[in-house]
Amino acid sequence: MYCSFFGLKKLPFKISPDLSFFYTHAARDDIAHALLYSIERGDGIIKVVGEVGVGKTTLLRLLAEKLADSYQKIYISSPNLSSIDFLKFICSELRIETLASDTKLDLMNRLNQFLLSEYAQNRRVVMLVDEAQAMTLDTLEEIRLLGNLETGEDKLLQIVLFGQPELDLTLNDPRVKPLKDRIACSVAIPALKAEEVMQYLNYRMRVAGYMGQDLFTLKLARRIQQLTQGLPRSINLLADKLLMVAFSKGDNKLKPQHFKNLLSEYDLPSMATGKPFKRKGGWMMVAIVALVAIITVVLLPIKVTWFNLLAQPDLIASEEFSAPEKPPGLADFEPSKPSVATDGVADKFDKSADVGLYRPSDLASTLNIPLSQLVEMADLQQKTQAHLQAKSPQALFIVMAPMPIATFDKIYHQIKSRLYLTNRRYLFALFEVDLTNKVYQYQLIYDPRITDLKGLQQKQQDLISVSQIKAWQINPLANLQLKIQQLKQSGNNL
Repeated sequence: MYCSFFGLKKLPFKISPDLSFFYTHAARDDIAHALLYSIERGDGIIKVVGEVGVGKTTLLRLLAEKLADSYQKIYISSPNLSSIDFLKFICSELRIETLASDTKLDLMNRLNQFLLSEYAQNRRVVMLVDEAQAMTLDTLEEIRLLGNLETGEDKLLQIVLFGQPELDLTLNDPRVKPLKDRIACSVAIPALKAEEVMQYLNYRMRVAGYMGQDLFTLKLARRIQQLTQGLPRSINLLADKLLMVAFSKGDNKLKPQHFKNLLSEYDLPSMATGKPFKRKGGWMMVAIVALVAIITVVLLPIKVTWFNLLAQPDLIASEEFSAPEKPPGLADFEPSKPSVATDGVADKFDKSADVGLYRPSDLASTLNIPLSQLVEMADLQQKTQAHLQAKSPQALFIVMAPMPIATFDKIYHQIKSRLYLTNRRYLFALFEVDLTNKVYQYQLIYDPRITDLKGLQQKQQDLISVSQIKAWQINPLANLQLKIQQLKQSGNNL
């Protein structure tokens, strides 16, 4: 294969879901955060729709991984069951004892008692249903009834339906209108645009271990997007074939000629019509239809500190950086004065008010960042505090000087992308949001998990190299704990 030729540790374009390759841009991360938030606030029924190959199953697996341990998860991959078999399957997954003679009412009562018991112990149950478009009308009616199981305040069972656009067509049937009316959050996964295709392909190459100059140019990405309609599964198939052609020619860079060779060997035009992807001697089916959609999630006013959406990170011991290439667009970033919000934006708030009482959308507007980034920042700070609390007093960290929050998204993700996958979870941050003085800044924190000075200095230089930012210092745990305490006392933390 071409892995050793391109210096890859694994195949970059396998079509089976692999969370290590999850692409956080092109609305994917926004969707994941929206779904996590919707579950966290207790929505009963949630719907996610997308075309074949757009990434629904990958998103489902990511959601299951990110949910906290307090959630018990049920995964249903083949929901085309009869309504009673559907209930029996749920009971089986939850290890609820049933009888062969149980009716649907009996099963529903057993399930209700189990869910009440879990709720009393502060445990929640989430059911993730893949290929939901295959569900019968009778089974969809059971979904509605399951969604009605509740206490006086909360839903006992939360349900997330992942399906193709046919699911929306089914939900338009008047017979299941009561279910459609109960859907609290509806999300559509969009296809990738040309520039996103380029970033997606080069990102997967980096994750697979590639350390050279980006292979996929925007010009090449435009052709791939046109042929695949921006659907990741088909993009992966086509990119894999391009690398095979380049490998067979002995070229370590992709050239226009490789696409011509591919056109002569594969029936690529058929990809745009959803017909079979044909190669001499074999067939491979790919279904391609473009989907352009928006996330329709209504966010309620809540405290920012309630964005407890993701599970705490696992701790591992490996430590290496990927190639210290100069990240594009970061060379000019140096520690600077705290950023100031656009004139007049912060003035609409009562400066004496507690930051936690603001609507998240208003705070995001004040910081001039997307709401999804605010969610990510709040979650990251919470993970940071939890991680620091678990460390020994002798622990040492490598800390970046304060930077304006306006630079967080670019710098954080650029540095994170340069770390090996096993080390990305050790990049943390603290945020200071002082609305009174309009000081909005952050500090990145890296846990090197070592204490010897020579090793720390080497990793400090590694961070300077991969970030192109010189102001990284070695700090003891006590300094960071003091910083957190000061932020809490002043009310300037997220």
